[in-house]
Amino acid sequence: MSEKAHAASGDDHGHGHGHGDVSPFIQHHYDDAQHQFDSGKFGIWLFLAQEVLFFSALFVAYVLYRYHHPEIYSYAHKYLDVKMGAINTAVLIFSSLTAAWAVRCAQLNQKKGLILCIAVTLGCAMTFLVVKYFEYTHKVHEHILFGRYYDPCVSSGGAELLTKNNNCPGEKTTIEWDYGTAKPTSGCFAAVAIDLDPRAEGIQAQCEVSELAGSIQRDKDNKETFVEKARKPITAQCVDPILEVSTPAGSMPAAGEAAAAKPVYPCWRPAVQPAVCRDGWYFAWRCTGPLCDAESGGDGPYDSLNKCNDARRTMDGKLKSQGTPWIGDCSMGQGAGILVEYNDHAHRPSSSVRIAATCKGPPAPTPVADPLADKAHQLKLGDKGIKPAVTYDKHTQKDRESMGPPPDNTGMFFTIYFAMTGLHGIHVLFGVFVFIWLLIRAVKGHFTPDYFGPIDFAALYWHIVDLIWIFLFPLLYLIH
Repeated sequence: MSEKAHAASGDDHGHGHGHGDVSPFIQHHYDDAQHQFDSGKFGIWLFLAQEVLFFSALFVAYVLYRYHHPEIYSYAHKYLDVKMGAINTAVLIFSSLTAAWAVRCAQLNQKKGLILCIAVTLGCAMTFLVVKYFEYTHKVHEHILFGRYYDPCVSSGGAELLTKNNNCPGEKTTIEWDYGTAKPTSGCFAAVAIDLDPRAEGIQAQCEVSELAGSIQRDKDNKETFVEKARKPITAQCVDPILEVSTPAGSMPAAGEAAAAKPVYPCWRPAVQPAVCRDGWYFAWRCTGPLCDAESGGDGPYDSLNKCNDARRTMDGKLKSQGTPWIGDCSMGQGAGILVEYNDHAHRPSSSVRIAATCKGPPAPTPVADPLADKAHQLKLGDKGIKPAVTYDKHTQKDRESMGPPPDNTGMFFTIYFAMTGLHGIHVLFGVFVFIWLLIRAVKGHFTPDYFGPIDFAALYWHIVDLIWIFLFPLLYLIH
């Protein structure tokens, strides 16, 4: 290059960046506006490629865990609000349209249209975040969180559950949980002990339940103890969430019984939650006398049959002649707690309110003189001799499963859910800041047909954000 040409080029670089009358935002180290745009386009595609790889790791984790644990996804996805997910999907798809439209307005130098499209895109992004905020706050409120923090107050079908923290709004249980040992210190009963009719679904319990009001005080050893100040009995029994009918103690729901029984609050019902009252060895026992103020529904769980038998013999030895014990054999089974439903949204901390329950054990089996003898069976006119087995279609069966406790490791689903949707939400939040910056520049008139690269690059980024959500919505919300 000659000195004259170089001087001219240097003068252009110093005054007007050497690009004549085009936008002042065309940098001097590019040959022209197209060169700058192509370079920026290549850079944004490299960035988006690594973003796709970034999300791919989470999608692989999703696929592997769903393949090995389909029951968790079948149960947990019912916690998600499909309507909110659909609204966010529609909002993002529409925002992609307005983002692409903003690029076209910048190319045609339509300033008002550009400002409007960016503002609408920004509004859609903020709408998405607001909807996601309500989704997240609901899950925090119900303790439907990730990993070890997954301790849901309700099942995926909406039935109240036993929880470890025992501080859910509108309910209270007998459970007192020790996070140090990761075991319940009290409040679990042997399901085999309080099930008065094993032929019926659920647990037909005969219990005396009371709400205790009091306060926490410390003794001389600085140990916390609950001091009872008042006691209120709770006599109403709740409608069973699976049978959908009220089950009085010791009875089975009659065929054709009204499913829409009107509940009375507060009411109580036994509930099984394996993550809280775990499976183990239990023994059922009843006794009367000075050492037993009331009848109990069992003791356990124990890690082994030997430990269960040791505890059974210890109890028998304690009673001696002061009571009349009846101690059943040790048996492997579930644990169950007593859950009280208030049908409100109030929190009742364990420092001031607790639930106490005593449940009667099953009666001793009556001896049968001749187990092979025929039993009289009175038939009514029109009745069938053998009732057909109750069968459910797939949809009904899934609904019934969702009313029960969650499968083991369900918290992993929400670990993946919060990782994927949370990371996506961070990208949406970043997009909000980008579009605010673009809106300010559009109002100032920085974008022209020669210089619209930032609008185009932001739109590409937004399309990828939209595309990722289009995959997340069916994979998380529409499993069944």
